Amino acid sequence: MILLSVTGYNPLQHYDNMPFLADLFMSDEKNNNGATPKSPKSMGDDWGSGFGAGRTKLFESTKDFDIYCDRERDVNYIFHGPELGCTIDHLEYDPETCHVTVVTNDRQRLDLGARIQWLVRPYIAKEQDLFIIRTENGEAIDGVEVPLKIKEPEITKTVN
Repeated sequence: MILLSVTGYNPLQHYDNMPFLADLFMSDEKNNNGATPKSPKSMGDDWGSGFGAGRTKLFESTKDFDIYCDRERDVNYIFHGPELGCTIDHLEYDPETCHVTVVTNDRQRLDLGARIQWLVRPYIAKEQDLFIIRTENGEAIDGVEVPLKIKEPEITKTVN
């Protein structure tokens, strides 16, 4: 689930800042025969694949966390239910694969567990501090502010 803050119009002729659930088909991946896959039942089913194969994920399932982008305040959050089980040093976003790597204090590299979808990429694809907040029954229990770095593109060296 990805929530974005937008300005909506209510029947009382007022504009309100209200969140909405972006329930769209947002993956730009293609399957093996080149055809665009059918729209998933929910956004939680559309997190992409391939990058995280064999890598340890921070979250077991995409249902364990949500990404929230507040456009008005230019602040981004990751809300999660289960405990992390590690101390996060920083996050690293790779624009080529659209994945976030979690780097722990002991230098382990974990996959966040989801591909960042196109609707959220403009808000995530910049150096910033991101808030990771653990929740239970809709209430914030604890949280941490973590720097998000952008991975530099790899330069291919050629030998003449």
